Amino acid sequence: MKREEALKLRKDIMKFVRMFGFMDSLKKPLGRPLSVSQVMALEELESTKLTVWELANKLMLERSSVSRLVDKLIKEGLVCREENEKNRREIHLSLTDKGQITFHQIREQSVEFYQNVLMSLSELEQKKVVDGFELLIKSISDLTCKTNEEH
Repeated sequence: MKREEALKLRKDIMKFVRMFGFMDSLKKPLGRPLSVSQVMALEELESTKLTVWELANKLMLERSSVSRLVDKLIKEGLVCREENEKNRREIHLSLTDKGQITFHQIREQSVEFYQNVLMSLSELEQKKVVDGFELLIKSISDLTCKTNEEH
């Protein structure tokens, strides 16, 4: 890739991040009083129980940051801690009923939002956007894995 193209991609990604409010602590996902990281945590916990360590790995965040994030979700009644009966030192996190309902509402709102975003594009353009994101994510993932193997 030429330098100019890389600079344009960088600029476009930064614009995308700003437009979606990912860096603005005052903007909340779909008007909810939750951070983007908290919504991602709810998504990870939607169908499985995880330890704080497992959740931190999935979110690619420091364990201490995830502990604080989880504490807030517990305070909001969205997540609960459960002792592992086989290993009492291990604590599993799971969504409460309120957490399940909240996550499903957020997911449905976001699906509707993305449908509206893509509505102005033709089916072919929509497919290009989705395929392009998949390629970008795969490329970043491959590079991250390669970098981790080297260290």
